[in-house]
Amino acid sequence: MNDQVPERNKNIIMVLVLMIAVWLSLLFIESSGPASELLSALPELDKVAHFFAFGILGLLLCALSFNLDHKVKIPIFSMPLLIVCSSGGLEEIYQMTVPGRTASIADFSADVLGAVFAIILANRLSLISRATTHNTSV
Repeated sequence: MNDQVPERNKNIIMVLVLMIAVWLSLLFIESSGPASELLSALPELDKVAHFFAFGILGLLLCALSFNLDHKVKIPIFSMPLLIVCSSGGLEEIYQMTVPGRTASIADFSADVLGAVFAIILANRLSLISRATTHNTSV
């Protein structure tokens, strides 16, 4: 990491870390009670919810990664994926201790797929942003 991080980036980094902490807290708070009736009635919707919830976490982690290291591209097998996998795994383990909840490999798989999609999307958006910035500065 570059020791000379601009003040603007430091502020962005602090906001992203806060957003990630809040999002993780919300995920675990949601897991602390019984599943909602809608998700219980439609099991497929639960997988979609996992995909999007952990995809959002993945996007936030990618944004943080871009701001910390000024990378051009985030590899699929990267820190954002590792953090999402760890969080998703911990959430599934935690759900085994919550009455009315169960752990599920399918839920964890949806978490991982959401993160992979987020990394691909973040790289694509970064590429578009760089191309737009390059074209306007020429």
